[in-house]
Amino acid sequence: MADQWFYAVNEERRGPVGRDALARLVREGQLTPQTLVWSESLTGWVPAASVPGLVAGPVPAPPPLPRADAAPGAPGRGVLGGIGARISAASDLPTISSMPVGQILVGGLQRATRSEDIEEELVVGTSLTTPTLAQIPAGWPTPRIFWRILGGALATYFLLYLGIEQFQNVNFLPGLIVIGSFVVPFSVVVLFFELNTPRNVSVYQVGKLLLFGGALSLIATVFLFRVIPGSGVGSLLPALLTGVTEETGKALALLMVVRQPRYKWQLNGLLFGAAVGAGFAGFESAGYALRALFAGGWSGVLDSITIRALLSPGGHVIWTAMVGSALWRVKGDRPFATSMLTHPDVVRRWGIAVVLHGLWDADLLVHPYLKLLLLVVVGWYVVLAILKQALAEVEQARVQAAAA
Repeated sequence: MADQWFYAVNEERRGPVGRDALARLVREGQLTPQTLVWSESLTGWVPAASVPGLVAGPVPAPPPLPRADAAPGAPGRGVLGGIGARISAASDLPTISSMPVGQILVGGLQRATRSEDIEEELVVGTSLTTPTLAQIPAGWPTPRIFWRILGGALATYFLLYLGIEQFQNVNFLPGLIVIGSFVVPFSVVVLFFELNTPRNVSVYQVGKLLLFGGALSLIATVFLFRVIPGSGVGSLLPALLTGVTEETGKALALLMVVRQPRYKWQLNGLLFGAAVGAGFAGFESAGYALRALFAGGWSGVLDSITIRALLSPGGHVIWTAMVGSALWRVKGDRPFATSMLTHPDVVRRWGIAVVLHGLWDADLLVHPYLKLLLLVVVGWYVVLAILKQALAEVEQARVQAAAA
């Protein structure tokens, strides 16, 4: 079985075949050097070009990918697959049918994690701790730290809650509002930090965008509310205008770091956008919790924090992550130019974030929680599709660097 190989064609697994047969398929042009292959000797799927001796000679440029994988109603996809294909086609992104979503989101729960492991994972992003392309691991990432951060933050929140509920000590209230408002958004940022496989972004940069970037985006949004009248919630048009102002305000905060040349990956943009969005969401939630305290007392604070915490993974964090990913996809390793802000990719993903945000705030003819659930699913589908595209970019660069 060690010499048996599988390969992917249009996101479908084929095989097993012997190594010689696989090499013949590559030579005959039936498979490209970028075709994903796997055998028992590998830890994950890798491009054929990265397997020594499998591809002879220089690696040719891959042909354009067929759009059949995104065609609605493609055979064997079913209803959900067809919906996903339509979302991918509308967003100009790959489908996520071949992604191990469970491994990415919850696989880390099955792995033991020591404190030393967490510390080593967090000490990255400096000139001395950023790995080379050759050191970047292949395959799908399996984040695990964000689950530990989430658990620790929830335990902290529970202790602060006990301080108020059991001892009637209001000194615990500010801490409870702050921790409760940031616990879930911050944990999602840690998830994006772990998904940033180039490991070239430090905790300092993430913290700066989370706090200062979040506050700056709030100020920019307040200013835009005065410039663009008519925003609100309820009716569709005011809700969409709210999406325009808030997504633009958060996007402007990303300009803090976009000029730094060492951040060239789309994965970096996902992380930076998530950090700004989490800061915006956390500060906004703390404000709503304070309003709830004045309006309805202690129970109102708990209700506000709980509802917004449960919904936050599908809101501001991922919306701004979409915009950030597009901006860094367009910029790459080139110097930043303001014309990049109007690039079709940036405008398209900003538009997706605006529409999702607007529908979130609008009153539609469906149950509110069903609407929010659907928007969370659609939003994360787009994020996972971006992640798939971004990881492929890093893998392609890694293979090219190895072949050079």
